[in-house]
Amino acid sequence: MRVSSAWALVAAATVTAMPQPVSKRDPFPADGTVVGGVPHRPFRIRRQAAAPATPQGNQLIPVVVGGAQDTFVPNLIMAQVGDVVQFQFSNGNHTVTQSAEGAACQPLQAQVPTAIHSGHVPFKDGQAMVGTFNMPITSADPMFLYCATGPHCQEGQVLVINPTNANQVVQYSKLAAAAKANVDGTTVSGGAVGQIPLANAAFVPAPAQGAGGGGPPGGGAGGAPAAAPAAPAAPAAPAATPATPANPAQDPAAAPPAEAPAAPPAEAPAAPPA
Repeated sequence: MRVSSAWALVAAATVTAMPQPVSKRDPFPADGTVVGGVPHRPFRIRRQAAAPATPQGNQLIPVVVGGAQDTFVPNLIMAQVGDVVQFQFSNGNHTVTQSAEGAACQPLQAQVPTAIHSGHVPFKDGQAMVGTFNMPITSADPMFLYCATGPHCQEGQVLVINPTNANQVVQYSKLAAAAKANVDGTTVSGGAVGQIPLANAAFVPAPAQGAGGGGPPGGGAGGAPAAAPAAPAAPAAPAATPATPANPAQDPAAAPPAEAPAAPPAEAPAAPPA
């Protein structure tokens, strides 16, 4: 019995020491498989999405409308889809109105109701807030804009966004100068009207007409102010005490008038004949 028990112990030890078969458990089980009582969630590497075929922008592009001159500054812009053009309205009363390329000064809203039009946005001297029109860029196609106030379009207040070439701006300006009428838009469309503090604007208001006339002497920018009345010049010496020239002969105006020659003595009348 003891021998049998000994052999049993030896056999058990031998079996225990023998290499065990490798577990066939999948080291990468499917997502959600319970392993050891915990759902398996495999590690994943996040891959960046491919870049879009069309570049996407997110810039704010300021454009000054009006001011000392009726212009857009700048009057040519290259913008990407996603950019926002912020029109900042300076001195005067102006609009941002879209037209077709070959119909300068004519609102595109007549054919496309959703075309760009800001409405009239004024700015007066002394305002602390500046009117704005934020226009998002939704297409990379060229866009032609003008001011529909008075004769501003014919006077050159035009703008082209994403022109195909620089000559396109020149040709559009020529069409505007030859336009017979400057037609206003109908309703605000294509952007949002708002306000920003003057301190945040991209311009300094043009000086008021006639500014400087009532300012203190020596003050005011934009040209030399009117000088204060000059002190009157020292009066000339009184006529009673004229200065005597050093050489009267050299100063005919100051020389005393020449004395008239003395009249010859009158001859005594001849005695009558006896």
